[in-house]
Amino acid sequence: MRPGEALRLLEAHPRGRSLWLTGLGRSMVPLLWPGDAVRVLRCGEESLEAGDIALVLRVDGRLSAHLVVRTGPLETRSFLGTPDALQRVLGRVTALRRGRLQLPVPLASRGLLLATHGLFRWLWGHSRVRSAWRRLKRWRTPLHRPGG
Repeated sequence: MRPGEALRLLEAHPRGRSLWLTGLGRSMVPLLWPGDAVRVLRCGEESLEAGDIALVLRVDGRLSAHLVVRTGPLETRSFLGTPDALQRVLGRVTALRRGRLQLPVPLASRGLLLATHGLFRWLWGHSRVRSAWRRLKRWRTPLHRPGG
């Protein structure tokens, strides 16, 4: 489904209703991977708190499921900390699905998500961590594996 189609589908759903969407980006790795699906509960900005994963429409017209790091004014960021220029909130992620595995994203996980986000931002600030991550990504590609 194209982003414009997903946006129209989301906006056609009333607040309080949920639907599943499949993601394509890497901005929330390692929490969300390309191809993971998220269940989005339609809601407004007033329903979000720090630690939620919000589905937002950015000013560049792209949809993002990113971490809420602050409310009043609302601020969302990728998992490694890149801030979003927000146009509006579309909903809150309440579950994720990877293959056959489906996991809820309970409200009680807000503190853990914020702490993990802070840890990964801190780690990503070190060049050795970034270098090791790039090597791991290359190793995951079959052509780059030893003997592959």
